[in-house]
Amino acid sequence: MNKKLKDKINSHVKLSLLEDQIKKDCTTKKIKNQDVKASLFFKEESVLFGKVWFEQSYRLFDKSIKFKWDYNDGDLIRKNRKVCEVTGNAKSILSCERVSLNFLQTLSAISNSAYLYNKKVSKKRIQILYTRKTIPGWRYAIDLACQKHNCLPHRRDLQHQILVKENHLNCINDFSEYIKQCKKLKKSIIVEAKSINEAKKFSKIKGIKRVLLDNFKPGDIKRFLLGINNIEVEISGNINLNNINKYLINGVDYISIGSITKNIKATDMTLLIK
Repeated sequence: MNKKLKDKINSHVKLSLLEDQIKKDCTTKKIKNQDVKASLFFKEESVLFGKVWFEQSYRLFDKSIKFKWDYNDGDLIRKNRKVCEVTGNAKSILSCERVSLNFLQTLSAISNSAYLYNKKVSKKRIQILYTRKTIPGWRYAIDLACQKHNCLPHRRDLQHQILVKENHLNCINDFSEYIKQCKKLKKSIIVEAKSINEAKKFSKIKGIKRVLLDNFKPGDIKRFLLGINNIEVEISGNINLNNINKYLINGVDYISIGSITKNIKATDMTLLIK
């Protein structure tokens, strides 16, 4: 792990520990100092991701805590499997438990979602993208959780690409001049379309790299793709694990899924002291 990433993780974890007032845990205050062993179990099937955040949640408070992992980040864990043993001072383990699990259950859930979507498109030349619908302050961690299973960012941040959506279009009077000026920034230009006619118009404008078909029905996507060449096509909007097969259409390059990072159902797990 490089220093920049380590510093980011430590900063994130320190803030979370401070938020939980870990040094003022009144419940553990009267518990005797003793060494214990705690076992981490996954109570449902899920990908594991976030080991570093989990460990640092303890180590930044008590460097003597030890970990013995049975699995690696990215592994698919079956229901009721023991994943890790945590050994050390009882007070430290009790106080750090919640923060450590918050990180692991959230990042595992996101990575699991990325895994499930990429499993659906594994036989197609379509790239799954996650969007900027992320928990504030978590984007770097979410990026790692997603990329573990080949889910790439639509845009890492606002400087990454030019993405012209409906509200932007409502603020632009001369679209051709706007695109002309944007080309000077030497960034990829993506434009969101709300109709087939709008998409066709955008696809003919020099300088636009990708057309984003938002909330298009599969039939409309196929109609747009007829005769379209030399432009990337992305689709989004109300696409989920239950209906994504209808959208695995030849000619589609990208599918962006906001729910991967927005509709997070934390992986069910527990840490039990023996």
